[in-house]
Amino acid sequence: MDNTVVKRLVMTSAFAGAFFAVPLVGEAALGDVTLKQGINHNDVKQLQSLLKEKGFFKEQQTTTYFGPVTKKAVMDFQKANGLVVDGIVGKQTYKKLLENSFQEGPPKKQPVQTVVPPSSKELKLHSTGQAVMKLQQDLKFLGFFTYYKTTDYYGTITTEAVRKFQNSQKLKATGVADATTLDRISKAVAAKKNPVQQPAAQPKPAAPKPATPPAPTKPAPHPPQNKVKELKFGMTAPEVKQLQTRLKNLGFFTYPMITDYFGAVTEESVEKFQKAYGLPVTGIVTKTVLDKMTEVEKQKGETPKTSDQITINIIANAAELMGTPYVWAGTTPQGFDCSGFLQYIFGKEGVSLPRTVAQMWNATTSVKEPAVGDLVFFETYTTGPSHAGVYIGNNQFVHAGSSTGVTISNLNYAYWQDRYLGSKRVNY
Repeated sequence: MDNTVVKRLVMTSAFAGAFFAVPLVGEAALGDVTLKQGINHNDVKQLQSLLKEKGFFKEQQTTTYFGPVTKKAVMDFQKANGLVVDGIVGKQTYKKLLENSFQEGPPKKQPVQTVVPPSSKELKLHSTGQAVMKLQQDLKFLGFFTYYKTTDYYGTITTEAVRKFQNSQKLKATGVADATTLDRISKAVAAKKNPVQQPAAQPKPAAPKPATPPAPTKPAPHPPQNKVKELKFGMTAPEVKQLQTRLKNLGFFTYPMITDYFGAVTEESVEKFQKAYGLPVTGIVTKTVLDKMTEVEKQKGETPKTSDQITINIIANAAELMGTPYVWAGTTPQGFDCSGFLQYIFGKEGVSLPRTVAQMWNATTSVKEPAVGDLVFFETYTTGPSHAGVYIGNNQFVHAGSSTGVTISNLNYAYWQDRYLGSKRVNY
């Protein structure tokens, strides 16, 4: 797999996950093996990728061999983070490496060289400050930054959002917000805001015709009745919130939060609905689309599928618990382990799950590809299923990570792909 995948996250709706491997917890990761010079192991490649991401491993290619170059990078990292400088990657070094590798939050202690000076026009991984928050807000407005809140830290979610924007603009997708990228973002934000203001500004030139009040007043009632306002990417309106709610009830909008902004997540949900019901896949909501939604809603009302509503409620339960801390053997909102979290969000809807991940694996039905509400299982610190989360669509899943608490992670990330066992359906 391409090494750039190590830098990715996703969200969808999304949120970032971080993992620390401890044999006591129900999820392990990079960290099952103590790494030191002379070892040849697959985890060395991931170690080098993490060090590279943090600016300590300078080589272009990563390998499975732990040589002098890797040892020096580890020692530099340990020194910068106040750890014992021995070049051996043990428990404490793993924890410090992993705690910020997949999450959108500032490291507890950052290498000085990674913070971009305020005078610099370039923002990149580990940059901090108000400029980063402004960048996130602009990308969120444009539909590329999907984390549920903005911060002043440039993490992997911001990197991925910038990369996606750059791809959309045919720029080199580096994930670094250089002067060109920032300029394009500013112009894109302005362009998205203008269409909302322009329709209100255009009727003004047509004001010379008030001399004939009866004529304008007659056609005015007709358009609102026969013409439905089109909803499309970039719009902000109360109708968008209604649209998202309807799509969520129909199982197409899986993002945890309802907003009034029509971004990439909403557009994708509309496209899925259009495809499912044989409409032109444009991502634009016309009267035809709304009529079809009304028709489908009536059909659902005649033959209600309670399992659909249960699934929606389970995902909503998970969304409300974002950021809840990880607690070994935890089963309450004061703190969860991975299986305790799943047991809790399903239990709130009257669906009983066993206590351990292994028992959940045995009590559920295998499916070829996960659908929203299915469980995804991983083999981490021991043979067999030892970590699990609930799938929410777009290759993302919610789970309780030991160093992040309740968060969202991406199945496409190399770490999870390497440990993925499969998906299974809860029967309810």
